[in-house]
Amino acid sequence: MRGGMRNGMRRLIAFIMAMAGMAAGFSCGHTPSNPGPTPMDFSSHQNRVRGEYLITLVPGADVKVIDYLYGRFGIKGIQDLGSNTFLVIITEDPGPAKMEELRGQNAYIKAIQPNFIYRTNRPGNAQ
Repeated sequence: MRGGMRNGMRRLIAFIMAMAGMAAGFSCGHTPSNPGPTPMDFSSHQNRVRGEYLITLVPGADVKVIDYLYGRFGIKGIQDLGSNTFLVIITEDPGPAKMEELRGQNAYIKAIQPNFIYRTNRPGNAQ
C-alpha cells in the first residue's frame, strides 16, 4: 500500500510542477500591449547572409513565382530545401523590408525571411 501512495504522491508532484511550468510560460507570453518583436524587429537584431532569403510557397504553388516576383534583383540560384521552402540567392539585395513588401503582393508566397547566421554559445562568446 505504501508503494501506491508513493506513486500517487510522485504523480501529484509531477502534475503540480507541470502546471506551474505552464502557468509561467503563459505569463511570459505576449499581451496586446506587448505584442513582441515583429519580423523586421527580429531580423534587425541578427546577422544575416546578404542576398540570401528563405522563401516558403503555399502548397501547390509553382517555383516560377519566385522568379516572377524577385527576378528583378538578379537571381543567382534557387535551392529546394523541402516542405515548399527555397533558399534564394540574389545579386542585388533590396533588404528584408522590400522583400517582405513584395511578398505581401503575391498570395503564392507564404513567408520570406533573411538567411540568418546562427552561432552556438561557447565559453567567451557574447551571444
